[in-house]
Amino acid sequence: MSNSSLQHSQWDKQMDLLNTEAAELEQALETLQTLKPDEREDFIKRWPSTLQSLCELMRITLEGNKVPNSVAISEALATTLSSYLGGRDMYIPNGERLKDALRDIRIWRQFKGNNLEQLARNYGLTERRISQIIAEQRAAFVARKQRRLF
Repeated sequence: MSNSSLQHSQWDKQMDLLNTEAAELEQALETLQTLKPDEREDFIKRWPSTLQSLCELMRITLEGNKVPNSVAISEALATTLSSYLGGRDMYIPNGERLKDALRDIRIWRQFKGNNLEQLARNYGLTERRISQIIAEQRAAFVARKQRRLF
C-alpha cells in the first residue's frame, strides 16, 4: 500500500469515527430531551460534580442573557462537552488574562487623548501602564483596519 493510500485510509477511518461519535451524540441529546422530570433529576445527580457545576454555570449564564429554555440548553451543552472533551486532562485558565483583556478594551474605548490620569485612577493602574495598554490597543485596532483593506 502506498503512503498516499495509507494516509487516505487513515483519514477515512477518522471521518467514520467522527460520524459515529456525532450520531451517538445526537442519539444521546435526543434521549436527554425526552427524559421525564424525575428521570432528568436522577440522571443529572449521577453526573460528576465538575460536570454538574459546569452545567449550572452555563444555565446561570444563559438565564442572565435571557435565553429561553436555558436548563435544557445547558444540559445539552454539558453533554456535548462531556462527549467530546470527557476524560481529557485539560487546563482551563483562571480567567485573569481574559478579564485583563476585556478591561484593556474598556480603557481603549474610554480613552479621549487627555484622560490618562483619570483612567489610571479609575482602574487602579499607573499612567505608564495605561499608556502601554493604549499603545497595544491602538496597534490591534490598526491591524484590524488593515486586514479589512485586503
